[in-house]
Amino acid sequence: YVQRLRYYLPQLKEKGIKKIGLVLNCGVDAAKSLVEMLDLETDATASDSESVAVELFVDPFGEAGRKFGVGTGWRPEDDEMSPYVKLFGMLFGLGAWATLPAVIGGYIGNPFYGQPWIEDATAVGQMKGRWPNTALELDETTGEVKVNKFKELPYVGSWERRPLELATLRLQNMMDISIKNWKDLAPTETALKAGVLTQLGGCVVVDCKTGDELFRWRDPGICAVANFEDILKDIN
Repeated sequence: YVQRLRYYLPQLKEKGIKKIGLVLNCGVDAAKSLVEMLDLETDATASDSESVAVELFVDPFGEAGRKFGVGTGWRPEDDEMSPYVKLFGMLFGLGAWATLPAVIGGYIGNPFYGQPWIEDATAVGQMKGRWPNTALELDETTGEVKVNKFKELPYVGSWERRPLELATLRLQNMMDISIKNWKDLAPTETALKAGVLTQLGGCVVVDCKTGDELFRWRDPGICAVANFEDILKDIN
């Protein structure tokens, strides 16, 4: 969600979204570290917090998400099973039916529906020295993308989302964000017992004048997060 929000923030502002709350199931230090790793300015990390549209909130035990009705994963009532075993089961769709389709989609791509945020997030990762770091050729001064090598693939290079493009970004996230920074980002034992490791996410857009919901999404699986292109269409 953080990487998508970074890319779509200007477009959301153009559509009249003036206040955005980002709720992370972690402690304060972990939340600040994550948004800084992904180059998303928030009120908690920017030098001029008043000019930033994104407010950063922490919900270490996932209480707000559960009240919103997000998925709680596989066997949430089982206090004896390790949360890591539960997470492993979810990777195969247990308690999170959309995980496998979402993961497989990252490998095979999609010729019809693009997700332009992927290139932006990959570029940020490469600028910060994350691996894999050969998918894009970047301007050394500005960081702008000069060449996207996925677009040069035969036959599928013209697809809206090229095969392996999203999978490469996910590998970059896993290797050089999640694993490398696990000690800083990992939930506490108390949070693990509360179920945050297997709790899924969600997104809601509300008209602050009327209180009407313009968009609502609860993730049906790991990696099956809200499509911001759909959000832009729904709030148009």
